[in-house]
Amino acid sequence: MRCIARKLAYPIALSALAIAVSLARSWADEAERPAQGAQKQADDLVAGPLVGQATSTRVSLWMHAAPDARLEVEYGTAPDQPLGRVAMVPVEDFAADKISGRPAKVTLTGLTAGTSYTFRVAIDGKFAAERAGTFKTAPEAGQPCQFRLGLTSCMKYGQPQGSWALFLAERPDLHLTLGDTHYADSTSPNRQWEHHLRYRRVPQFAAVIRGLPTYAMWDDHDYGPNDSDGTAAGKENSLVSWRQVWCNPPSGTAATPGAFYKFSWGDVDFFVVDGRYHRSPDKAPDDDKKRMLGDAQFAWLLEGLSNSTARFKVIASGSTLFHSAGDGWRIYTFSRHRLLDAIKARKISGVLYLSGDIHNSLVWEHPESDRVGYPLVEVISSGIANSKKLSFATIDFDTAKDDPTVRVRIIAGDGSGQDDRTWTLSSLSPDKE
Repeated sequence: MRCIARKLAYPIALSALAIAVSLARSWADEAERPAQGAQKQADDLVAGPLVGQATSTRVSLWMHAAPDARLEVEYGTAPDQPLGRVAMVPVEDFAADKISGRPAKVTLTGLTAGTSYTFRVAIDGKFAAERAGTFKTAPEAGQPCQFRLGLTSCMKYGQPQGSWALFLAERPDLHLTLGDTHYADSTSPNRQWEHHLRYRRVPQFAAVIRGLPTYAMWDDHDYGPNDSDGTAAGKENSLVSWRQVWCNPPSGTAATPGAFYKFSWGDVDFFVVDGRYHRSPDKAPDDDKKRMLGDAQFAWLLEGLSNSTARFKVIASGSTLFHSAGDGWRIYTFSRHRLLDAIKARKISGVLYLSGDIHNSLVWEHPESDRVGYPLVEVISSGIANSKKLSFATIDFDTAKDDPTVRVRIIAGDGSGQDDRTWTLSSLSPDKE
């Protein structure tokens, strides 16, 4: 009987052990699930990193993550040779109170001009490939240089995103995007942030902003409602959100708010103007009271152009000079002529105009160029991810030549070909008297 009892007891014991192990695993799984769920929630809040303003010695970085996350940036001239590790600082007074997570920024300093760097962002001590990127610092300010600017605008979530790979294949040194970076059509910070973050999680766009210094200016859809202007209710909230979600240079002036700013790349100056915050309504009478930039911003622009010693001076805005008959400089005759006439009167050479908005890309010379005294070249780059052609532009500056050049190429993502034109600085200068 003992033998039989032992034989019976052994499988019963094994069965009990198996049940105990199974229960232990089940309890462990149950304990792990909240942790896994919490981790997934934290991962879902991540957006970025984004490389912003770059000078010859510093660069700004942006990241969005869980509000209690510890963000650190490791950087160097090679992935296996880190130069340092710095903490990112959460943005204060975050404008969107219903958005989970929080943005953070940091500026890396002590960098070398014209040098390529790698970086990676750690969240709570953990690195990931999708949070690693690269950037190249600007050349020494005021020095002759060669570089390629990638110009875009009008990108929409849910549209084909394949042109971003073509854009990166052109190997630009920096990226300027001119409006409609999302289509929230609202001045609500919560709605704007929802759209910003959603688009920054698009893998093709995420690869761009973590691999290139990116500068941005808004247009109507990412400033407020369609065709919105200086009368838009809540525009102050739009400006707060815009400054928090991008790493542009400081914008506006002490006396004049707005998203406008200036930056330089070698001896090329960029004046990125805000065509929304101080704009008169499109439907206002087209007379000498109608303004595109507002008088204070116009004075800032004219002073900057007049004092610039750069070979090329680039004016960039979301609004076209001529090609939009309903929402551009074309219906702001006084403002347009005041700008063109001032360039001629002050003999400002090497001015180019960059724009977006119209869901098509082209390069052309303005028919009112006689008011400037030389061909006024406008480069329109629009619809890289919200158009039929999915096009964009690249602009190659070479100021090291005896007669500096600017080459513009229009590249279409639908395979329909490209335009390719070059101007010399001497051809974009007023005649000498």
